[in-house]
Amino acid sequence: MKVIFFTSTLTSGGAERVISLLANEFNKKGHEIEVIALTSISPDFYVVDEGVKFIHADKACHGSLLKEMFWVRKHVREVHPDIVIAFMEAVYEFVLLALQGTGIPVITSERKDPSTLGPLRKILRWILLPTSTCCAHVVQTHQIKSYYNKTVQRKTHIIYNPVNERVFDENVQNLTLHRKKRIISVGRLYPQKNQEMLIKAFSALSAKYKDWNLVIYGEGFLRSQLEKLIGELSMRDSIFLPGVSHNVIEEIAQSEIFAMSSNYEGMSNAMIEAMCVGTPVVSTRVSGTDELIRDGENGLLVDVGDEKKMIAALDRLMGDVRLRKKFSNAYVAQRDCFKTENIIEKWLKLCNTFIKDNSNPDKKL
Repeated sequence: MKVIFFTSTLTSGGAERVISLLANEFNKKGHEIEVIALTSISPDFYVVDEGVKFIHADKACHGSLLKEMFWVRKHVREVHPDIVIAFMEAVYEFVLLALQGTGIPVITSERKDPSTLGPLRKILRWILLPTSTCCAHVVQTHQIKSYYNKTVQRKTHIIYNPVNERVFDENVQNLTLHRKKRIISVGRLYPQKNQEMLIKAFSALSAKYKDWNLVIYGEGFLRSQLEKLIGELSMRDSIFLPGVSHNVIEEIAQSEIFAMSSNYEGMSNAMIEAMCVGTPVVSTRVSGTDELIRDGENGLLVDVGDEKKMIAALDRLMGDVRLRKKFSNAYVAQRDCFKTENIIEKWLKLCNTFIKDNSNPDKKL
């Protein structure tokens, strides 16, 4: 099978991690794989294996967005892959427009809550997804699937993100025996992640839990603003922004609590990884959390943007070691559904089925 993956970049991020993982695993199984990043503004964080061809489209065509679209169309037709897989809404819209009329099957993948897009982007997606006959759509949650109309739902499939296999490593699991009194959060320093609320919530509890820290891994344009807030709250000795780390899984495993304060998500990779290493979760009610977290049974959920409830949830979990143990134990049964081998098989099955269906003009997905 010949596959071309499209992504915006391979910088640090959930979609980028999944793209690189899928490309590498498909390659290991003997498939011919190419990854095309549409932009090269930021340095690549994830890498693809030597057997995977990697191209920066903007460098290849040296032109405007329109020239890049024509380059993509020409390149894909020359390579003539069995299937194209495009991650992220802006990317798959671009790819669908570029490949109109080619008949090349495209699997598009939504990686965040589609209800958060602006009106113009929503209109473009409502036009492209239902009318692209050679298109299947992958989302991560039932909540996201239910957002679409019946036409799109019929071509929509739910596939969870695979976790980094290091979460199952014995050495990583052993780190959980030596947890630090620390709340960890992982995500780009963007407004979507609402780390400001998390910082304020932790600050409100700092006098009660003087020996606890909050560590937020990630990078983004809000760094200076968040650092200023931490300083204004006199929390520089308790709240840390260490940036991006290749060892974040080990850091999650050594933390007592994983916290997510996002205003919206597709499904958080970091939250899944926290569950797989048994780190108790406190999260806002965003896409994916209701399907994985049962409030009070295996984690705590709070309403989006509700700082008071975030304070209460953190307070409850920080002060109750038995509750943390209960949540940790509850995650064990959920781990297998996130293993890479299981997720890869679902993607391969979808690809093979979709290719077969598109080779038969009398059969629709």
